[in-house]
Amino acid sequence: MADDSSKAGGGRPPSDRSAPKASDRPFDMWLHKQLHAMYDEITNEPLPDGLLKLIDKDAAREKQNGASEKPPGEKA
Repeated sequence: MADDSSKAGGGRPPSDRSAPKASDRPFDMWLHKQLHAMYDEITNEPLPDGLLKLIDKDAAREKQNGASEKPPGEKA
């Protein structure tokens, strides 16, 4: 009689074998390459001056209020 263990898992590998890492799968490799091709140019652009001013303003406010205060959800 044929081994039904591969059918029971719905086509998934048996639990004693680990699945390939996401970075080893062909689709994931292709997707990673395509996303970089599409967005690397954009992510390498400098930040707009208005955004830099907002970041600087927020940093100055945090410094004024004390650096010991942590945002909610951040561990001390």
